[in-house]
Amino acid sequence: MSRNPWPFIGRLYLATTYLFLFLPIVVLILFSVQKNRFPGFPLQGWSLQWYEKLFHEGTLIAALGNSLIVSPTAATVATGIGFLAAYALNRFEFPGKALLSGIIVLPILIPPLILGVGFLGLLARVNLNGSLFSVFLTHVVLLTAPAMAIIQLRLAQMPASIEEAAWDLGATEWQTLRRVVLPFALPGLLGGWLLAFTFSFDEFIIAWFVSGFDQTLPVAIYSVLVAAMDPSLNAIGTIVFVISGLILLAIELVLLPLIFGRDRADA
Repeated sequence: MSRNPWPFIGRLYLATTYLFLFLPIVVLILFSVQKNRFPGFPLQGWSLQWYEKLFHEGTLIAALGNSLIVSPTAATVATGIGFLAAYALNRFEFPGKALLSGIIVLPILIPPLILGVGFLGLLARVNLNGSLFSVFLTHVVLLTAPAMAIIQLRLAQMPASIEEAAWDLGATEWQTLRRVVLPFALPGLLGGWLLAFTFSFDEFIIAWFVSGFDQTLPVAIYSVLVAAMDPSLNAIGTIVFVISGLILLAIELVLLPLIFGRDRADA
C-alpha cells in the first residue's frame, strides 16, 4: 500500500517558505555579532563590538527612542479617530457621507513624495516643522485611513439588532457603545493599531521631510548609509527585530488571553 506523498510535500513547501522568509533575519543577527567590519562568509570570529559602538555613539539608539515615542502614539490616536469615523460611516446616514469617506482615504492615495513636500510647506508656515510633534501629526493623517478600513470591516459584521436589543433592555447610547460596540470591534481595533504602528515605524519619506534634527529610526539609518556602510546597522536591526518579537509575543500570550478570557468569564 503506497503512502500519500502530499503531506510530506506540503511540509517541505512550508519549511522552504519559512526558510526563505527568515533567512535574511538570521543572516542579519549573525553579521551583528561577527568581528569583521565587512559582512560576509565565512564569519571571522564573534564580537559584541558593534553593539558597544551603537550604544557609545547613541545616534541610532536615540532615533530608535524617537520612533518608539512617535509610532505607538500616532497609531493610538489614528486608531481612535479611525474608530469614530468607521462607526459614524457604519451606523449613521448623513449628508456628505461619501465625501467624508473620500477625504479620510485621500492621504494614502497621494504619492508620499508629494505629500511630504505638502506637509513641509504647511508645517513651516505654522512654525511646527522640524520636530517629533510634526512627525506625529503627519503620521496620524497618514495612518487614520488604513486603521479605519480594518475597523470598518469588523463593524460591518455586527448586526444592527445587537444595538437595538441593548436599547430595548434600557441601555443608553453611551452604555451600548462601551459595553456592546467596543467589545465587538476590539479585534478590528487591535488589528488597526498594529497595522498603523507598523506603517509609522517603517515610514521614511514624510519623516525625512518634517523631522529636522529629531530623526526617527528610518531617517537615521538612511543618514548612516549615505555616509558609509556601518556594521552597527546590523546591531540596530537585530534590536528592532527582538523588540518587535517581544511586543507580538506579549500581545499574543498576555493581552489577547486577558481580554478574551475576561469576556468568556463575563459570559
